[in-house]
Amino acid sequence: MTDTLFIQIRERVALFVRSSALVCITLFLCGCSPQATSETEGPPTLAHVMDPLLNDASEVFWDSAGFIDTYEGTTDLTPTTEEGWQRVIDAADEITRLSAVLQDERYSLNRPAWNELSQMLVIAADRGRQSVIDRDGAELFQSGAQLYQVCVACHQTFWSNNRFTISESESQ
Repeated sequence: MTDTLFIQIRERVALFVRSSALVCITLFLCGCSPQATSETEGPPTLAHVMDPLLNDASEVFWDSAGFIDTYEGTTDLTPTTEEGWQRVIDAADEITRLSAVLQDERYSLNRPAWNELSQMLVIAADRGRQSVIDRDGAELFQSGAQLYQVCVACHQTFWSNNRFTISESESQ
């Protein structure tokens, strides 16, 4: 009986070792496969530039300015730490970067109104950046409002059927 038990245990251990080796080899080979890079993926779609990238950066402005009034009291959203102010600077930098991306012919199709609205994003971002330097919550609120107005103008001009109108190939 002990020999039978010993053989069963030995067979199970051997099966475990073979299975573990197979898993390790598979994981190793997957780790060695070439990963997709931004160079092979191509430029981001307009939908990706707008949401999450531009939307997330804009949300930092909107979540960092103004007040929330409730029955419990008023909450001032103005940053109170260096990290909070830095988040607004980083968001302004991202909005400026994305404005340049949006002016690429792939997205703008050389439409003057599109490029003008993209430039207006930079103006709002610069205003927000200056409000951080000045530690001016009221001005940060105004820059967020300006940013919002640019977004609304763009959506009113270029948004149709729940998507931006860009090109024949992207509308399919």
